[in-house]
Amino acid sequence: MRHLALPFYCAAVVGLLLALLARAIYTGAGSLLPPFGAGVIFFTWCGVRDLRHNWPAFREEMRQRSAERARTALPADDTH
Repeated sequence: MRHLALPFYCAAVVGLLLALLARAIYTGAGSLLPPFGAGVIFFTWCGVRDLRHNWPAFREEMRQRSAERARTALPADDTH
């Protein structure tokens, strides 16, 4: 799951920045709108870019794990 760590981190940062952006709008702190808006755009872009880059490796790892689970045969238990 290490492939998706950075996109999840970016999503958490974007959520925090959106909350701060909403709070800045609510309180009328207009000077904070550009930095928070820029942060939302930057971390969204970084998260999407990294997700698009790492998604094939993640999908392949999940396919391999699924194949390993399907391949593993349990030993017969004939003790009754």
